[in-house]
Amino acid sequence: MIINRLLNLSRIKNDVSLTSPPQWLIDYLGGESTSSGQTVTPETSRTVASAYRCGDIISNDVAKMPLKVFNRRSNQINQVEPDPVLRNLAYLLEISPNRYQWTPFLFKKALMQWLLYWGNAYVWQPPGWPRQLLILPANKTEPVFDKYENLWYKTEISGVTRYLPMVEVMHTLINPDQTGYLGRSVITYARESIGRQLGAHETMGKFYKNGLNPSGLLWVNGDVDKAARDKIKEQYASVMGGSENAYNLAVFDNKITKFEPVTMKPIDMQFLESTQATDTDIANFFGVPLYKLNSGKQSYQSNEQQNLDYLTTTLDPHLVQLEQAGRLKWIAEREQGFTYLKFIRDALLRTDSKTRADYKRTLIESGQMTPNEARSLDDMSPYPDGDAYYMASNIAQIGGGNGE
Repeated sequence: MIINRLLNLSRIKNDVSLTSPPQWLIDYLGGESTSSGQTVTPETSRTVASAYRCGDIISNDVAKMPLKVFNRRSNQINQVEPDPVLRNLAYLLEISPNRYQWTPFLFKKALMQWLLYWGNAYVWQPPGWPRQLLILPANKTEPVFDKYENLWYKTEISGVTRYLPMVEVMHTLINPDQTGYLGRSVITYARESIGRQLGAHETMGKFYKNGLNPSGLLWVNGDVDKAARDKIKEQYASVMGGSENAYNLAVFDNKITKFEPVTMKPIDMQFLESTQATDTDIANFFGVPLYKLNSGKQSYQSNEQQNLDYLTTTLDPHLVQLEQAGRLKWIAEREQGFTYLKFIRDALLRTDSKTRADYKRTLIESGQMTPNEARSLDDMSPYPDGDAYYMASNIAQIGGGNGE
């Protein structure tokens, strides 16, 4: 592998980018303006509470689900145990992904943050020892082809541009563009909605900064030049502007003949109510139920059903992609047929004690789980003779077992 990389270094000098320019580069250089006049980038979008919270919820939920390695041989499925000496894949995913002692939670959370806000996430597994998984910054990484149509990943590490072969990089993406090699973030599509929120927040900020005092029109006796107008506005602001001057009294001399406050009409104040509707739009872009944003229905049963739907429709596409990409990139080709990765999705579906007890009892009585396996779900020690399987006595094989 190393020899091939050295032989191919000269081929990459004239790399061919896939898009011109890629969306991540547009965001990195300053983002795009919206109809509200606000420039929205992945960073500015996170100043909007709903956009920040949606990304935080999804990344936290993926991060807290254990990602484990399994072997399936001769109809036997066994979990691979972490090995700190060999630093096997199970150790990287369950204990520490790299020598910088990142936790698996932080690793998966950072990966999902890049994926949601930039549309692409890159994990580099450098050759050599110790074995480790490193996240590459998506705002400085892109896939490129050399003149022989080999795929490489151009990135910047410690200020130096490097080209990494595709076998070393796991690339996951969302909303693929027309090439299929680059993703587009949620922000790309939610840009207008987030821009409206930024504009509304800026307007409200000015409203409160002025101490809830109205702007107004001043009529001055005689002609005034620009310098005089600026001085009058400065005097008005010093008396009425700012929250510290709220409900203050303005006093003008005889040069001011008339003052008319400009107040906000009730119909114009609807934009304050529209921020909630925009939050709903942003939540829809991310696929996050409204109850997670403290909106919508709040009953326990409806929220539980929404949480199950959230797992299957919002999280599962990310989980399946990571499982498949990890199997392809992190597991040796000779082992891919019987070794696979799996997120433990039950970690997200926390239920009440009664529902959880009924669930385990059903599995035990139907012969799908032993009592000791049920106890292990709650980190309880096994007991003697607890590894037997049970079946309800009133259930028998159809036809009495003779095929009739």
